[in-house]
Amino acid sequence: MEYLLTGVENKETILFVHGLGANLSQFENQHQYFQDRYKVLSICLRGHGNTHSIKELSEQDFKLSILANDIIMLLDTLGINNVHYIGNSMGGNIGYELIKAHPDRILSFTSYGTTGKLKKSGFTIGLMKFTYRLLSMKTIGKLSGSAGVSEYSKTKIVEMMSQAQKSTVLNLLPHLGNFDYLEVIKNSLVKAQIIRGDKDKEINKVIESAIETFRLRGNFKLINLENTGHFANLDNPYLFNRTLETFLTGLDESFLKP
Repeated sequence: MEYLLTGVENKETILFVHGLGANLSQFENQHQYFQDRYKVLSICLRGHGNTHSIKELSEQDFKLSILANDIIMLLDTLGINNVHYIGNSMGGNIGYELIKAHPDRILSFTSYGTTGKLKKSGFTIGLMKFTYRLLSMKTIGKLSGSAGVSEYSKTKIVEMMSQAQKSTVLNLLPHLGNFDYLEVIKNSLVKAQIIRGDKDKEINKVIESAIETFRLRGNFKLINLENTGHFANLDNPYLFNRTLETFLTGLDESFLKP
């Protein structure tokens, strides 16, 4: 499993987890910003970057619960007991899996570009898989670049997606079309934050149920970042870092209490 760990002399750990087709290079700026105060860990999920298996992986090998277990095994190997979890897109979904199965390992939870519930038809998922099979990853990368707001973000998204493995994308698509973590949110105690980019149109259409469930539960903060989209940490690294820093340093303040 490919990972990057910086700030190793520090006590608390921040873990950054990417989404479908991305990799740990998405969080270069976050390593630079936070490594003086935290251990900063970023990873490449199975089938991404240089994380690979000695056997050919099937669709069942890409269940999000299995990807979550990969993270637990890595944390155990590194001797890290718990983390402040930050997940982008699919990375946020994997965070929900960890909250469900390993809540003691999560000090706090932040997601962006993620919703807690989604239901796509089998036809829609099949059409997406058919389209991805027809296109090269270079073409998919260029199309994905439209999710960025800044020129830097667009370029980085194209770079990451162009390097992704098509088999990984095809194996993961069915697991990202139907999920419901609202009960996980409702029953969890972890202090949480959702960062919502105002340009993230597709996620913002389906995110309200997760926000409302968090609000009813308490220990929650919603931050709206202007002029950012699905990849908020790439669109505006400075604003994203400051937002995350404020959340982490204020975890004991009253605004997080129910």
